Amino acid sequence: MTSVEPEARSVDRERIRVEPVRTSEELELVYAIRSEVFDREQHLTTWVRDYPEDSRSLNVLAWLDGEAVGTGRVSLWGDEAQIAWVAVRRPYRGRGIGRAIMEHLLRWGQERGARVATLNAQTHALEFYRKLGFRPIGRPFFMAHIEHQLMERELQPRAEGGAT
Repeated sequence: MTSVEPEARSVDRERIRVEPVRTSEELELVYAIRSEVFDREQHLTTWVRDYPEDSRSLNVLAWLDGEAVGTGRVSLWGDEAQIAWVAVRRPYRGRGIGRAIMEHLLRWGQERGARVATLNAQTHALEFYRKLGFRPIGRPFFMAHIEHQLMERELQPRAEGGAT
């Protein structure tokens, strides 16, 4: 890490916009980023589009200087916000884009009453998610050939004296 890096991050942070996907053209950009990261780069899956959950979830795009550089999705299931498909294109990593995506998804779930957020983190990214307040649950597992870890973060405080 160089002394210039933190300065560059703060500049990028001001230029990052995370917005909900509203059009079919924007959804195609989501699929393109998923394909770039999860198929061509990681060889995790070739099925990156037309998930039934996409139509009932919030998909977002992260923009930097007018270019779509990252994406993520959050789905509500009862009081749980399930986060998935968080990806930042390789040339744009380390600039706060993933954090901006996650903050947007977490805020959206919290505003809709989710008590907890869950995700399946690739184990190389555990520290990133820990810094966002997530904790591991259970043992790591493999999805395709990549090790993952179920993680959770409370979004709403548990009721005092309530059922556990």
